[in-house]
Amino acid sequence: MRIVVKDKLIKACIKGERKAQQSLYQTCFQPLLSICMRYKNNQEDGVAILNDAFLKILTNIESLDPSVPFEAWAKRITINCCINDYRKNRAKPVILSYDDEYVREPSIHAFEIEEEDHVGITLKKLKELLVKVPASSQEVFQLYILEGYTHKEIAEILKISEGTSKWHLNNARGKLKEMIIESQNRISRIAL
Repeated sequence: MRIVVKDKLIKACIKGERKAQQSLYQTCFQPLLSICMRYKNNQEDGVAILNDAFLKILTNIESLDPSVPFEAWAKRITINCCINDYRKNRAKPVILSYDDEYVREPSIHAFEIEEEDHVGITLKKLKELLVKVPASSQEVFQLYILEGYTHKEIAEILKISEGTSKWHLNNARGKLKEMIIESQNRISRIAL
């Protein structure tokens, strides 16, 4: 889902016009919420992070470089708010979940799974399986595969080494592969 915002609306937000800010919020709500929902398991928590991110967007909108697309800037702020929330709640056990209505646009690192890929797994099924992966590995998987961060960037964000980031990514991939194979074997046994 794309965020299309006219310069006129951004200028009105910089001036502090409430109607323009409300219009910007409504325009950004669904695309930014889809980012937040990848990090939270319920809409209430996702909206809380979105509101935090939107406050930062409005507070810093005058510093937006005209050469930087608003959409990229707003998404980066939202991702940073999600990462900050993750860091703050790292000690608590986290289970990430996905709803179909919050499916993200694929990034350069994303799996290219439309309805069903060559091994017969749907994107919906992949998301169901990802919930069963340990939280730290989920986080690295999301940052690398879904957000397009490098291992160096992930290491800085999560305050871990690059090697640990690579391990978590491989761990997530390995566990997902095992679950996919197990699921397919179960289906094969039922079909017999």
